[in-house]
Amino acid sequence: MPHVHAPGLVLQFDPQTLLSQGATCSWKDEPELSAQQYYVCIDANAKDALWVPLFAGPGVGRKGIAVAAKSGHPRWTRSSSFYHSGQLCRIAHKAAQRAAEKAYDDSTPKAPNRMAPAQLPKRDEFPADAGFHPMEGNVGVR
Repeated sequence: MPHVHAPGLVLQFDPQTLLSQGATCSWKDEPELSAQQYYVCIDANAKDALWVPLFAGPGVGRKGIAVAAKSGHPRWTRSSSFYHSGQLCRIAHKAAQRAAEKAYDDSTPKAPNRMAPAQLPKRDEFPADAGFHPMEGNVGVR
């Protein structure tokens, strides 16, 4: 049974699957994503959701996520996480499901990886919907 894509859900996605499934993003020519990249959902509707890529290390413009805000699998809860407010993805639910399967996401619907609602990045921190374009050709994969 697949996850219900709702704010606070954290999944690992395979970026190559996102590229081939038509996901869109708010940036060009950066960042380089890893084959098992964590993403947190910050908004969802019946068709798709907004997902923020998370990074294991700090970087220019990245904000940290408190360990206390995390719940779920130890691989998620024990790792450090950072996000950049210029980086947001719009991903169809079916594409998210396929990308999570391909990345061997270790959460389950009964024991999901989550981020506390009060700690979620706010939508208004990120670029507007008009700034989205296809990930294909704009994202590097390690």
